[in-house]
Amino acid sequence: MGIVINPRGTAGSGKTTFARRILAAYGWPAGAGVQTLHRDGRDRPIAYRLAHPRGGRPLVVLGEYRGVRGGCDTIGRCDGGLPGALGLAADLSAGGHDVLLEGLVLSAEHRLSAAFARARPLHVLNLATSVDASARALAARRRAGPGSLPALVRKVTAEHAAVAAACARLAAVARVESLPFDAALQRALALLGLPGVRTVD
Repeated sequence: MGIVINPRGTAGSGKTTFARRILAAYGWPAGAGVQTLHRDGRDRPIAYRLAHPRGGRPLVVLGEYRGVRGGCDTIGRCDGGLPGALGLAADLSAGGHDVLLEGLVLSAEHRLSAAFARARPLHVLNLATSVDASARALAARRRAGPGSLPALVRKVTAEHAAVAAACARLAAVARVESLPFDAALQRALALLGLPGVRTVD
């Protein structure tokens, strides 16, 4: 059974960048070992399957990563939504793949995630990005002016509390760590058998 890595955080905390860095470590987007997985009736990829650069287990990263949003947030209701994404992750892990899944909706969720973690190794990496840094990143992504920051800070503050509460509830059934972005990235790479690999966007 493969391991499942779940980076969590608020909007603007770096989850999508984190996933793209992991993808890049496996040769995405153009590497020879990169396979795009599709589902009938869906134009965008449902996931990417990537050969391990050092011969370890293949990695599947759920969702699509060519746009601003990524991960589970790109898997809509017609594709099963969050339950469908977790079901796919469970099947892939049971089949010998390592799996990375992330998304804003997933970050504050705990009931489905707890049931998932009781049956397989789940590593939750809570990105310890400050509220201010997350709000500024979100403003830059939205191309919003400085006047938008107070509202974004309020939004991110509420999300931060929700993510922290979900992680606390998951600690009894999953390995939960709260780490700065770079440390979380290196922890994920070590779990995947790629310690010390340097990555770029």
